[in-house]
Amino acid sequence: MSRKLSYDTWLFASAVLIVLIGLVMIYSASAIIAAQKIGVDNAYYFVTRQCIWLLAGAVVMLFLMHVDMARLRDPRILSALLALVFLGLVVARFQPAINGKHRWIVLPHLFQVQPSELAKPVLILFTAWFIVWRGERVNDASTLLPLAGILAPFGALIVLEDFGTAMTIVVVLAGIVFAAGISWKRILVSSIVLIPTAIALVWLFAYRRERLTTFLNPEADPLGKGFQALQSLIAIGTGGLRGLGLGNGRQKLFFLPEPHTDFIFSIVGEELGFAGAIVLIALFAFLVWRGFRVARYSHARFEFYAAIGFTLLIGVQALINISVALCLLPTKGLPLPLVSYGGSSLLTSLSAVGILLNLSQQSN
Repeated sequence: MSRKLSYDTWLFASAVLIVLIGLVMIYSASAIIAAQKIGVDNAYYFVTRQCIWLLAGAVVMLFLMHVDMARLRDPRILSALLALVFLGLVVARFQPAINGKHRWIVLPHLFQVQPSELAKPVLILFTAWFIVWRGERVNDASTLLPLAGILAPFGALIVLEDFGTAMTIVVVLAGIVFAAGISWKRILVSSIVLIPTAIALVWLFAYRRERLTTFLNPEADPLGKGFQALQSLIAIGTGGLRGLGLGNGRQKLFFLPEPHTDFIFSIVGEELGFAGAIVLIALFAFLVWRGFRVARYSHARFEFYAAIGFTLLIGVQALINISVALCLLPTKGLPLPLVSYGGSSLLTSLSAVGILLNLSQQSN
């Protein structure tokens, strides 16, 4: 008698808990800002919009949980998705700047889509397919050079406005290639190319240089460039062990800029304390462990590489966001997956969870 396929309920439960924590913290961090900027009767503005995106993301997640994986590795479908994402990245360059950046495509009713976020799952699926299609000859130049040639235009468009997202994608895709068995010689050669390129991309742009120098010494300009980092540390330090209590945080009162987006972990630390922050970190660690478990027991190489990629996507972003909030890394503008306010980020993260749940059916 054949075994009935089932999803990884522990992975699903951890993702749901993280999303619920995110909704609560988005409301707590944004209610006063929404009432001040939009209107006294609009305290639920940001959390309502996040719930709308959550419904859309849940539909996408359910679809990806049940879709035949053969469709996700169909080169015709992957080519169409790559073309759509590339077109979205190009169109975003000609959209009106928001906060000085051309990252978003503005939709009706003031909804915004960030193509660089939607590029993440597509590039992961393509890289997994390409390595398998090449017979896993990942050390051959005939594999690495075409792969780099296809991915480079996407990276160039993303890095123009969003260095942090570009670096995250590079790390995730590099993790897939590493899992495919790339040699240390190839890693060394790639590092000789990528590391100086990354340094040049930081040093050639004044605002990126300023972020780096501010990270090294935020106290040098506490009311200017170092303000955000210092306010984040104040929020986390004020929380202590048990926090000030949900809704009682003070740094969200126009001290910490955009507390419901990139620095929401700081509000978690302030209101829920060290205990709440550790619980959230533990949930992410548990979700990542379950994701790697799915990869470990995958029966096909495409599924293995895809599971590695989507697990790294969530884990790397969470690690970077939390490190930025703790001033262990320069500010990156990366959201905390499943937690921060932002529709495109939530949609991408739920897509990753949906594919991992689909893959978990085939795992032992």
